[in-house]
Amino acid sequence: MMGALFLKECRKIAKSLVYYVYLVAFVLFITGQMSEVEWVDRLSEPQPGQESYGYGYSSDERVIMQSGLETLFQELLSNRFATYPFGFYKEVTLNEEEQEVLKRAMQQCTGMEFEQMAEENVAYWTEVYRMGAEESAAEYSEAEMWHLPLRENLSYEEFEQVMEKAYEIVGSGSYYEKSSYEKRGIAALTYEDALEHYRELCEEDRVSGAQMRLFCDYACIFLAILPIFVGVSACLKDKRAKAAELIRSRSVSGAALIGCRYLANVVMCFVPVLLCALLMQMPCVYAAGQAGIKADVLAFAKYSFLWLLPVIMVVLGAAFFLTEATETILAIPVLLAWAFGSVFSAATLTGDFGWKLVTRWNTFGSYGRYAEELEQLYRNKGMYMALAVILVLLTVAVYEKKRRKGEMLYGKLRKNNS
Repeated sequence: MMGALFLKECRKIAKSLVYYVYLVAFVLFITGQMSEVEWVDRLSEPQPGQESYGYGYSSDERVIMQSGLETLFQELLSNRFATYPFGFYKEVTLNEEEQEVLKRAMQQCTGMEFEQMAEENVAYWTEVYRMGAEESAAEYSEAEMWHLPLRENLSYEEFEQVMEKAYEIVGSGSYYEKSSYEKRGIAALTYEDALEHYRELCEEDRVSGAQMRLFCDYACIFLAILPIFVGVSACLKDKRAKAAELIRSRSVSGAALIGCRYLANVVMCFVPVLLCALLMQMPCVYAAGQAGIKADVLAFAKYSFLWLLPVIMVVLGAAFFLTEATETILAIPVLLAWAFGSVFSAATLTGDFGWKLVTRWNTFGSYGRYAEELEQLYRNKGMYMALAVILVLLTVAVYEKKRRKGEMLYGKLRKNNS
């Protein structure tokens, strides 16, 4: 009985135009994003004496202070401060008094007058532009890159106080939140750093793990949005077919009907994602084998089930509940606002998962940092799976209440003649 009902719901979804829009959009989106990922060069072991080993995030306090104060310096120069309150970009301009407060704070951190810093910065870029005309700017930039000078005895506590002051003045959603600036310290990698990153890639990530995290980063954005339409369409389908009364008269329980319909939508949305992940992983596994690295052939399943399935579940659960409760398309604007708010509120594109619906990891590799935040990711996904179950149970309760009162599933309410 349940199996037949589940298969019937799957067939109904397979006949839906909205579902095919979902499939085509997902394939186009994910292939477009993943085709731009350059990971083949990462499979070569770094060698001593290379000209560059690239850049990476650093937890070194001195690097974090350098990055934080240089950002504050550049934004003070232009008096344009980028913030993202409620996930949307907002430019903040400070008055003269607020600017002076931050300039004095910077002078305390550097031991240099703000005007002198500005003059040195202008002199550097003037020289770069001049040499650019002579086609030698790259050489000059590499050799003489100008950095904001930090006071030798500057403590991290002093730096944190300056960032806190900047946060109070500029406002929420700015770079100066602790969760933001602590994750943006970037430094050139040494040979030892690059070798450790390579070891992590080969032994911990086994190459395909790094690629699948990046796949999940892109796919998670999409799966927070389009399943909304699939779910709402499934709930409203019987209204369009004018079959509400017929459904209510059947012996099938509300729990069985809603449960099978929900499960069918989850499966039909998730299976194509799983197949795409497998197809995206295959070239990576092959290239790793050619380089003598044993890739993780199950990475596509591990990351898809952990990272993406909970998102599909909770989005569809919320779409089902709001549509059943309101008998409208209210779920669409509400859940779109939730999805976009989650995307734009990210303080960083790698980690800081918190309780965000859209969890980001927009980099190839960095397994060490990922391992540090893995427990937080487990909590996030576990919470959303539990929330999905709660939303489905609430949907069943609303449906059963309507059935007992003899209401129509959709449209106007009316009493049964019996």
